Amino acid sequence: MRNYMRKALLVVIAFTLILIPNGLTIAASAPSRGGTMVVGISTDPGTLNGAISGSFFDKIVASNVFSMLIRLDRNMKPVPDLAKEWTVSQDGLTYTFHLVSGAKWHDGKPVTSEDVKFTVEDVIMKLHPRAGTYSQFISGVDTPDPHTVVFRLKKPFGALMNGLGYDFFILPKHVYSGTDVKNNPANVKPIGSGPFKFREWLRGSHITLERNPAYFRKDLPYLDRLVFRIIPDASSRTMALEAGDIDYLAYLALPSSAVPRLKAGKNMTVTQDGLESLASILMLTFNLDRDVLKDARVRQAIAHAIDRQYLVDYADYGLGRPATGPISSLTTWAYEPNVRKYEYNPALAERLLDEANYKPGPDGVRLTLRLIADTGVELNRKSAEIIKEQLRQVGIKVDLQLAERGVMLDRVYTKRDYDMHVHGFSTGADPAIDVARLYVSSNIRPVSFTNGSGYRNPLVDELFQKGEASTKVEDRARHYREVQKILVSDLPVIHLVEYGTTAAWNSHFHGLHEWSAYSYYIFWDAWRD
Repeated sequence: MRNYMRKALLVVIAFTLILIPNGLTIAASAPSRGGTMVVGISTDPGTLNGAISGSFFDKIVASNVFSMLIRLDRNMKPVPDLAKEWTVSQDGLTYTFHLVSGAKWHDGKPVTSEDVKFTVEDVIMKLHPRAGTYSQFISGVDTPDPHTVVFRLKKPFGALMNGLGYDFFILPKHVYSGTDVKNNPANVKPIGSGPFKFREWLRGSHITLERNPAYFRKDLPYLDRLVFRIIPDASSRTMALEAGDIDYLAYLALPSSAVPRLKAGKNMTVTQDGLESLASILMLTFNLDRDVLKDARVRQAIAHAIDRQYLVDYADYGLGRPATGPISSLTTWAYEPNVRKYEYNPALAERLLDEANYKPGPDGVRLTLRLIADTGVELNRKSAEIIKEQLRQVGIKVDLQLAERGVMLDRVYTKRDYDMHVHGFSTGADPAIDVARLYVSSNIRPVSFTNGSGYRNPLVDELFQKGEASTKVEDRARHYREVQKILVSDLPVIHLVEYGTTAAWNSHFHGLHEWSAYSYYIFWDAWRD
């Protein structure tokens, strides 16, 4: 996209301000070609098929292998990717996309509208963590010709374009059709149509992508290769960045503790720009299938026993702020601050546990709960350790189980073998996409990043449905503000911290974080001086 705009600038300089999309900037000098950029991540991805995953560690790779119909700029406005242009019917029920010509899969076959139809109907609406949301609104996809895609909706869906620019990685039908999509070998050796081609994946070590010379956006990408290096230890990742062994860290891969030092260092760019889509919240999720946690007084006691500001200061190193509910304060149009507050009050926590008949034993222990967290993400690990100590103060013994990410996800979402779970969730793309999935009863299923608590409330389901279906922002906001009040009162999840989301990279690299709200997934504009 940036390369296209640069050419337009050279041809028609007088129209520069018209041609440059919101949030896109032009580098001061011409990009150089070649070289390698090494991106640090904390764990192996679970899959390289971005159409069946919502995980940061899966999508950071997949986004550079696969194309989407559209991407989102810094203001969450759509810009072209596989779709060069589109129209929306007046009633909001028909979206028509016209595909670019010349796009090819990495095996040389042409990209057509049939690939889009297959991806949406047979993959996204069945297997994606947000399938429950999308299937409520998308009736089907028509393909009047190889370069035209028509989405038919059952009812208006105000968040559709946000979803298309977030979750809808387009897959090759000829590779996946008639197969078990979740177990297709292409999930670990992907064939996309994006700027980089898959080369190798050595588990526990690295994933290598190479420049796609047939990419439909001419002259992109600038780099010859991308390497995603797996470094489980947070301190080691930071030291590798400072030493020049890796070039880029962002979001969950960048420990908050390192940010002040990196800001003060030489040859380092540190920013929160280009992460506008995240608006992330650290949460303590309860397994509501556990009898002890079905008692609201126990959940409330735990909420009063946790000092959120302490978590901000010592787990997020002052980068974030205490959370108040399921929608981040950064999502200003939908945020509701006037919800029930659970102030830090250990004495009240003990009284609530007494009322629930969990009295301290001779050793001072009232009950024991298992808490699982991702050992590879510093924020999650440190927060879990702090929560363990704070709950001990009110007589709750915590069996802290730090696990590798894949094990943790299996325990929480597939086996449901946990009591409490600490994890961070992006809530920023749109409440219909990134918030509803965690609470609606239709999304209780053995898929990662769904309704892991097992929470059920028909009124919450109804309010989310109304928010999704409304076309006016003020109507959507009214429904979402009401749902925040209910969720904070019911407390299936304790919303702990709106944590700081930051990226850092070697300043010898340019073109990063210039135009997209998902810049932490997009590296084809990057180049090295």
